[in-house]
Amino acid sequence: MTAEKAQMIGNQKCQNRFIYLNQLSAFLKSGFFTLGLAVLISIASTSLALAQSWQKLNEDQRSVLAPLQEDWSSLTPSRQKKWVEVANRYPQMSEAERIALQSRMAEWAGLSTKERQSARDNYLRTLKFSPEKKAAAWESYQQLSEEDKKRLAEKKASSTKPTTVTSPTLK
Repeated sequence: MTAEKAQMIGNQKCQNRFIYLNQLSAFLKSGFFTLGLAVLISIASTSLALAQSWQKLNEDQRSVLAPLQEDWSSLTPSRQKKWVEVANRYPQMSEAERIALQSRMAEWAGLSTKERQSARDNYLRTLKFSPEKKAAAWESYQQLSEEDKKRLAEKKASSTKPTTVTSPTLK
């Protein structure tokens, strides 16, 4: 390549950058950028507005969701909404369903972040199997002696791979 041609290419790149910067400046001045930014801020604030504070729940909802009170503010708006829906269905549940729900919420609230992530991971893994396979695996597990169950749990605990949340490099 000749020096003259290299200089022409360099000048073209410089012109392209200049044109780009002029177009960017015009865009920023046009108001579209401000409008786009306003829309993004509006979406973010709407999302925050959808998140309910604990105090905004009615007394019945707070009573049902009491085990989650400590974690309530850290739940996403969509999770809060799901829990409010559960609380609203609570009066129509049978006594057995109510007891099970309260027990599970209390158990979940007592789990550490690592244990919750492990529970989520396990749940997602079970979605891969058909109900028949799950039932067969559960039946096989029930047949194990207590000693075999402990050994299996220890084996699983020692072979668990770190997840994004449990990785030692992130702590």
